[in-house]
Amino acid sequence: MFSPSVKPTPFFSIVIPTYNRAGLLSTAVDSVLKQTFTDWELIIVDDGSTDNTSEVVRAIEDERVKYIYQVNAERCAARNNGIEHANGRYICFLDSDDYYLAERLAILYKSLEQLSFPIGMFYTGLLIDRDGNVNRQPVDYGACDDVFENIATHIIHSQQVCISRGILAEFKYDRRFRIGEDMELWLRIAQNYPVSYLKEQFTVAVREHDDRSVNVMRYNTGAEQLRLYRYIFTGAHSGGKISDEAKRFMLAGCYHAIAQYNIHQGNRWAASMAILQALAADKNSAWSKFRINIFLKLVSFASLEKVKGLIDYAL
Repeated sequence: MFSPSVKPTPFFSIVIPTYNRAGLLSTAVDSVLKQTFTDWELIIVDDGSTDNTSEVVRAIEDERVKYIYQVNAERCAARNNGIEHANGRYICFLDSDDYYLAERLAILYKSLEQLSFPIGMFYTGLLIDRDGNVNRQPVDYGACDDVFENIATHIIHSQQVCISRGILAEFKYDRRFRIGEDMELWLRIAQNYPVSYLKEQFTVAVREHDDRSVNVMRYNTGAEQLRLYRYIFTGAHSGGKISDEAKRFMLAGCYHAIAQYNIHQGNRWAASMAILQALAADKNSAWSKFRINIFLKLVSFASLEKVKGLIDYAL
């Protein structure tokens, strides 16, 4: 009797959300195509691009690559769409302006194999690519034993994670948030499943460029993050498990970012008020003297260029 062939389930699904980045997308896609571990599928979710993204993707001759077009709905919706179409045992993410090193999936597979392929969320370190100069992100993810505190106070990008598909069938990105949406999701996952850091794995690179959506000098990301924190710090959200000390630190960081944005926009008064709010949010912060210095320069009408140089020094 004839039996139709069944396409085997890939081990990894990689989801790339993209919007009008045809010029950058090829590097991200090529980094997946060049993986030394080959049991994967790549799902590219085009979030309503108006450039030639579709032409770039359709020129790829690899049956493991899937292309999904959706009306523009932001990256949370794009990632959720990719998750819905994923078939892999584990799901990974990559942004269209970043890339994997060739051994990314091979090293991940080996780590998961050593752990007997558990159900959970796993994340690795990160490389930062500034104009071709690639260095490890200097973040000690193992410094904090409390998983909620660790997630809240250390930025874990979507590109760093590998998550069992069943978990992401249960938990999705919250489309109400554009900044910090990954942290919000990790906190909910950590309430229900183990979250583990895979040490000394630096195989995914974030490329720094002016058009990144988290560029605090061009976008008021601090205000968006503040809205998120006000949501997760209250009610029944697992973010309530974060210590009061960490909450103060995080809120002050939001106001600091708002000040930085306004300094670069030339809004001296708004920047001054945001710095005062940062000082009030976390009075005992090690940053307090630094912020007082910025405030004094703002109210004394020191050159904004000098203030920019001072506040950007913290980046």
